[in-house]
Amino acid sequence: MEEIKKTLTSLSHEPGVYLYKNDEGTVIYVGKARDLSRRVKQYFTRRAGMDEKTKRLVADIRSIQTIATTSEFDALLLEAKLIREFMPKYNVISRDDKSPLYVVITLSETLPRLFLVRKGEIGTYSRNKQNAVYGPFQSGFAVRGLLRQLRSIVPYCTQKQRTGKPCFYTHLGLCQPCPSAIVSFSGAEQKEKTALYRKNMLRLKALFDGKVRWLAEEYEKEMRRFAELQQFELASAVKQRLLLLNSLSQHRYDPQVFIEQGAADIYEEELAELHTYLCKFYPNLKPLTRIECFDISNLYGQQAVGSMVVLLSGRPESHEYRKFRIKTVRGISDVSMMDEVLSRRLKHREWPYPQFILIDGGKPQVAAARDVLRRSQLSIPMAGLAKREEEIVIPDGNDFVTLRLPLSGRAIKVLMRIRDEAHRFAITYHRLLRSKAFITS
Repeated sequence: MEEIKKTLTSLSHEPGVYLYKNDEGTVIYVGKARDLSRRVKQYFTRRAGMDEKTKRLVADIRSIQTIATTSEFDALLLEAKLIREFMPKYNVISRDDKSPLYVVITLSETLPRLFLVRKGEIGTYSRNKQNAVYGPFQSGFAVRGLLRQLRSIVPYCTQKQRTGKPCFYTHLGLCQPCPSAIVSFSGAEQKEKTALYRKNMLRLKALFDGKVRWLAEEYEKEMRRFAELQQFELASAVKQRLLLLNSLSQHRYDPQVFIEQGAADIYEEELAELHTYLCKFYPNLKPLTRIECFDISNLYGQQAVGSMVVLLSGRPESHEYRKFRIKTVRGISDVSMMDEVLSRRLKHREWPYPQFILIDGGKPQVAAARDVLRRSQLSIPMAGLAKREEEIVIPDGNDFVTLRLPLSGRAIKVLMRIRDEAHRFAITYHRLLRSKAFITS
């Protein structure tokens, strides 16, 4: 028990997978978590309301191993891989008498299907080596939610009957081309549409294989090709899918990477790539061990707040986060609010200064931050990230330089991850103040 207590105090707040082991060192349970520290501690602090299976599990645990990942979806894939490898006792015993779910992509068919099956049905599909089978997934809620998100990134069809008419989701852009409509075509047109649909299903397979960087590069090439042909509507649609791919997880990797390499090395590679880009503008830039990001949230100037979030060596460090209630600005002015928040932050010299500051916003917000740094006589490298185009805005004297990093690369993931976290932290605080104001009004 002493070993477990020691482990609990050292757990990180990253997403990842946890493995529980018994006296013999055998893995008896594998789980995934959005926040490893919070999830694992729940097993040892919330005994009330536990079912009998969980109580027996906790009684059998003698040691804990965790594997941090860079996203919750990475954790979902890695959990399935480790369950398949170890077949842990308490994963096999299902809580609700239902066996785990598997995702099947029937690539053996001319127009492949995607669906979920239980363990007892999986043999029917796994015997054909052309089919792709993923799992087992312990949470039906998680895997169904994932499939809904993936559909916006790679359109696919779920309609069981293929009637010759496009399904409802075709009109929402979530099934293109629709296999139900493809069967009514003939000749060259049917061959072309079939090839397009199979390409989508192979791209979906790539997502489950962790080949996200490859898919992002494919989308970038496709987007540029449509733009060169002046098919701007198609280029815009592909770009939207690429942005959704990035925002789903910031970056995904083959699950084996986390076993062989670990999340720490991945963060290091992302920071090194970002450092290389920024050094073109800041030649004396130090290693990016601490990055801070600032965001503003308000509703028509009401309950205006600012947030500061911190990455230490690429990892979010929630203990270093700070929130600011706007005190001096009246009305709607994100620029003035950014000036106030950054000014107040820089007065706290007891907080370590970062090697790089990121502002959520474009030129107006970056100009405000530049002026604050000048008044404070500090030369901290900084930039803004404009959300609409994911453009990096870097001050250059009294002017600006706009930089577009490859959306399939690793450097942009660091900036998007901290920007999105700053936005989440700010809007959470803003909503809290709004709810308090509503209650007291």
